[in-house]
Amino acid sequence: MGELQRELRRLRNVRGLSQTQVARELGFVPSAVSNWESENPKQKRSGPKRETIERLDALYDARGALVKLWEAHARNGETPVWLRTDKQLSERASAIEIVTPTVVPGLLQCPSYARFALREGRPNDSMDVIDQLVAVRCRQLEQLSAGTRVSATFPELGILAAPEPTRREQAAHLLALIDTGRITVHLVPRDDVLAGVTSPFQIYRLHDGTRAATIDHTNGSILVNESPGITRLNELARSALGNAASRHESLRRLKEMTT
Repeated sequence: MGELQRELRRLRNVRGLSQTQVARELGFVPSAVSNWESENPKQKRSGPKRETIERLDALYDARGALVKLWEAHARNGETPVWLRTDKQLSERASAIEIVTPTVVPGLLQCPSYARFALREGRPNDSMDVIDQLVAVRCRQLEQLSAGTRVSATFPELGILAAPEPTRREQAAHLLALIDTGRITVHLVPRDDVLAGVTSPFQIYRLHDGTRAATIDHTNGSILVNESPGITRLNELARSALGNAASRHESLRRLKEMTT
């Protein structure tokens, strides 16, 4: 068991919490907490992302120690594969295709929208925790490789559901990203649905020509690197794109939202 896993288990025991209690507090299933505390190289496991580590740090009153340990592991390469997946894929990707069934993808969120989305999804978290998560989320895009292109398909209602000032800021943020030439946005009109898309997913086209994907679940991102799974996600992405407005029409709708 690695240092990070040992510390997660130790801090939980110090606080007198069971894995079930921690899972309930953070909105995960108990098996996710068990996975975070155990490292079995023969099994694929979903480890905590940085935002989850920050919440665990607050829950265990670790005063930043857990976050520093997580960062140290990420820097020196000791982080388990399941913890490095998203970062590694982003660094190796020439293009990323994102499909989300309800909201603006986290990679493309402005601070006010990220705060809105996180508060809706984590009603029991303090504003200090929310603000920490907002900062992490809004740094994600700048951490991509400079040449990486991003295409996103998501419902128009994901923006319209936000309060008016947030809606305008998010629409303007997307327009600015589109102007860079790296970001493409396809909005699914409010009267249409993304049939078959139950969870957000990302498809990565890597520089060596291969593809990989991740699916977001409550207990972390699940890596998909087998052909049948990627083919299925490609089919869902094509179907989502078929239900979406054109790039030109999506641009027009975004401009309308800023007024």
